Amino acid sequence: MRRLLIAALAGLVLGPAIACGQSYAIYGADRYFPIDAQTETRSRGAVVAGYVRNEGGLGAKDVRLRVEQLDAGGQVVATSIGYVSGTLTPGRRVYFEVPVASAAATYRVSVLSFDWINTVGS
Repeated sequence: MRRLLIAALAGLVLGPAIACGQSYAIYGADRYFPIDAQTETRSRGAVVAGYVRNEGGLGAKDVRLRVEQLDAGGQVVATSIGYVSGTLTPGRRVYFEVPVASAAATYRVSVLSFDWINTVGS
């Protein structure tokens, strides 16, 4: 019995250490949060800017965006993380800007994470 307990505890402790890499983006988020973005060149470098809209039935807060810089072949060469300010109530769109490390052939913007909140009656 003692060996079984030790083996179970070792599995709990060592299990996360041997996990494979994961994508932390929320699957299907693009269905709720369509994004319209373009690249702008500024004095301090390139910025991906645009709007993200909430087409879900609940409000969202802490919306985090992933901006992937793609080369001419469509391969990801760099990734930047940005945030949407404020709360995205249903049907509302909010402006965002994400500075990027360098110019790229194209960019891909997606919602990395968010938290649903109940905005009904507020």
